[in-house]
Amino acid sequence: MFSLNHFIWLGLCAAFIGGLLFVALKFKFSFKTATLITACVSVASELCKIFTHIEEVTDEDGNITGGFLEPGALPFHLCSILIFVTLYLTFGKDGKKLEVAKSFFVPVALLGGIMALLIPTSGVDFAKPYAYQCFVYHAIIVWLALYLITTRQVSLNLRSYRTNMLMLFGLAFAMMWINSILSTYETNFLYLRKPPLDGLPILNLDNGWFAYFISLVTVAFTLFTLFHLPFIISEIKKAKAKTDANN
Repeated sequence: MFSLNHFIWLGLCAAFIGGLLFVALKFKFSFKTATLITACVSVASELCKIFTHIEEVTDEDGNITGGFLEPGALPFHLCSILIFVTLYLTFGKDGKKLEVAKSFFVPVALLGGIMALLIPTSGVDFAKPYAYQCFVYHAIIVWLALYLITTRQVSLNLRSYRTNMLMLFGLAFAMMWINSILSTYETNFLYLRKPPLDGLPILNLDNGWFAYFISLVTVAFTLFTLFHLPFIISEIKKAKAKTDANN
């Protein structure tokens, strides 16, 4: 974490995000164009992860008898779940459900993507495909989130805040079950079982798992609240100005 390779990756990702955002704004990408680009990169990234996390099954003589995807590589982390959200944004019909999907995608992609770039659980070795998959994928979802905010194509009001919090806690509850079902494989979806890396401040097991879990929930709640707060305040001010104008 924060090694020379890590800083190089961060610099490359910042250049990629900034450059693509500049191009998208200059050439006025449509919503579908932006989501299609993200969907293509996301699917390619997921395929890369799948083919690099296949476990071979052998018999007593060492003969290969089959293969399976390593359970830890299943797309059940918060950012990985956004692959399905991105596909829905790309191919779904306009309407309330699409707006809900956009409102959920933006804070999760921006906050989760940035955290993933800062805490690279897949490593920073340029010789390993895991690093490319991790950094490129999280960079593209951060880009789409910034694009949607910059072009004002997403609503992040009080209603979306409440919906997002309910969805997050629902996912956390579901992932707790999945981690328990797959406990033999030590899966750690949403990092509910243990911290993503050792030695992190606040998010550690120094005071036991329950203290870690409470810290994780508190950090997630605080970050999402702070992210939505400016948009909520703006909504309240606009509503007050409209009321005053009518009076």
